[in-house]
This record gives sequence, structure tokens and C-alpha cells, in this order.
Amino acid sequence: MPPPVVIVGAGSAGLATAAMLRRNDVDAVILERGDSVASSWRSRHEELRLNTVRCMSDLPGLRIPRSAGRWVARDDYVAYLHEFARRLRLDVRTGVAVQRVDRFPAGWRVATSAGDYETDHVIIASGHDRVPRLPGLPGQEQYAGPVVHVAELRRAADLEGLRVLLIGAGNSGVEIAGHLVDAGVDSLWVSVRTPPNILPREIAGLPLHPVTPWLRILPERLRDAAARSVARLAFGDLSRYGLSAPALGPYARMRTTGVTVAVDQGFVGHLKAGRLEIVPEISRFEGQDVVLRDDRRVRPDLVLAATGYRPGLEPLVGHLRVLNAEGLPAAGSPPGLWFIGYRTAIEGNLRQHPIEARRIARAIARARSRTRERHLAGVEQGR
Repeated sequence: MPPPVVIVGAGSAGLATAAMLRRNDVDAVILERGDSVASSWRSRHEELRLNTVRCMSDLPGLRIPRSAGRWVARDDYVAYLHEFARRLRLDVRTGVAVQRVDRFPAGWRVATSAGDYETDHVIIASGHDRVPRLPGLPGQEQYAGPVVHVAELRRAADLEGLRVLLIGAGNSGVEIAGHLVDAGVDSLWVSVRTPPNILPREIAGLPLHPVTPWLRILPERLRDAAARSVARLAFGDLSRYGLSAPALGPYARMRTTGVTVAVDQGFVGHLKAGRLEIVPEISRFEGQDVVLRDDRRVRPDLVLAATGYRPGLEPLVGHLRVLNAEGLPAAGSPPGLWFIGYRTAIEGNLRQHPIEARRIARAIARARSRTRERHLAGVEQGR
């Protein structure tokens, strides 16, 4: 029998959805292109820690162990997702790359490297940050030095002693900058085009993350005002260090651009101590030099791009006309096609996954119930 639901991706969003479907007595098959559960998490640099507190980052049915601490490390979170899939006995099929999703007279056909799956419902949970986005700057193709995306960095310690030019001061840029200084890079320039909204993880030892969901009851301008007040209290005026105040608050910027807040993990302390330097955006590459917008030249050993990711959904569903101009799921997907994990939130995507999973699972359970009722009614009429 074909599975009633096929889930694409065995990360936190896909696993949460499968668990919620199980609670609603609906079976699902999870297809994962990697060789194990949480393969995308395993590929991130080893210093990575969640910016969301442990008790608001777990999935329905199993808590993250207290031994993982308040801010869960990458390896601990990967181990937790493995245990979650094992404990709930989820049907995860690894090494299966989904190539395309198509409409089918009786539902949907999912073309994969292991053959086709026919199903009533397809849930795309392959990840918001799936394909690294590299900058395309003048002279970059002829540049003599290496330009790599942070997605390729496995350990910050691998860059010890190097002069690094980091492009971007968003969430991943601010995070990795702190790790690079801790790892002992020789010099670190951080090229900033748009000043980020930076917030502390804690104030006086108290985490800020549990407060963020409650701020949703306030108008956006008040949420932004509150966030700016917290940033000023924690960091003071950073303009004297080359980082001017952002034009938009964190909530307004997320709404208009999709860019979320950057969480400080040592970045601001290193900036104030002079261990890293803020420089303007890059104008062009010339030979071994990187020319900045103010015509200053720097010669790094490595250019590291923290320039974001894109979902990369076009090969899977682009032909179905369900994506917007940014390549994200648009409103009004056809019946039976679902997306989870593509809505950014200040309070963290991991907290959102169980909420979205619960909504999708209940909707699928209701749809299957209606289908059974129509089938039974048809059988009764045929007698």
C-alpha cells in the first residue's frame, strides 16, 4: 500500500510532523537525502549552539535531556533528533533524494533516487537554509584568494592564525565572528552593508528567549522599541566601534525582508575589545586585494561569506507555481501539498515547528476522515 503521507526531510520540522501525524493515527514515510536523521545539522560547524533555550527547542513527545544544558550544542541536538526518531519508531528512509513532486490523478507522485512514491499528501520539510547563497561581486571570479561560504566551515579552529574577511553581520555572521576570534584568527574584518539588530542571549544570567513569544501581543512598533531598549541596556552605543544603529527594528525588518535578529555569543565583547574590525561593504575584488566601498584595500587569507541561504525548492515544486519571487512557499498551495519550516520568527524556528506540525497533522487527519465518509456514503448508495 502506498503511504498516505510522504514527508521530504528528516530534520526537526519533518520529524515533528511525523510525530504529530502518528498522534492522529496517520502513517507517514520520511525521505531524507542524507545518510542519517539530522544530516543538515551534522554538516554545520562544530561550535554551533542553539540560540533558543532547551525547554523551548524540543519536539512533541520527548524532552531534550537536561544534561544538554540551557544552550544546546550541535552534537547534543543531533543526538536528540536521532533518539527522537528511534524512540517514536518513525519510518525514515535515508539516502533517498527527492527530485520532483507532481500532481497525480489520485493524489501526488514523488520522484526520488529510489523510485517513485504515490501518496495523498506531500509535506515539504527540506529546510529554509538548504542552499548556501554566495555573493556575486565584481572581480570575484578572477580573485586569487579563496571565497567560501560559512556552510563549508567545519571548525572555527581550522582558521587559527589566518587573516579573515567575513562578509555579512546577520545571525550566522555575528555568531561565527565570535567563534573565529575565540579560535585565534590573526585578524578579522567584518564587512557590513546593513547594520544588524543584535540582542543578547541573556541579561544578568536570565535568558531572553522565553519572553519573546509574549511580545506578540504588542504592536510591532512597541516590540521594536522594547528590543532596542534591551540592546542599548546590554551593549550601549556601538556606533563608536563602527556599527551604527539599524534603520529598522528587528520585527519590522523580519516582516519586510525575512531577516531575523542576530544573537550575541561574544561578538560585541570582541568588537569593543578591538579583536575584530567593522569595515564597509565590498566594492570589488582585484588580484589578491579586496577593495571596500571607501576604496580601502585589505588582503585576507580567506574571504568567508555569511551571506545567507535559500530554500532551493525550485527543482522540487517550482513547476507547480507554488513559490513566490523569493523562492518561498506562497499562500494557497493545492490540496495535499504542505510546507513546514519556512516561516522565520524572532522567537525561533524550532519553537514554530511543533506548532506548524500540529496544524498540518490535524488538517490531514480531517481530510482523510472526510474522504472515508464520502467513500462509505458511496458504498451505501451502491447497495
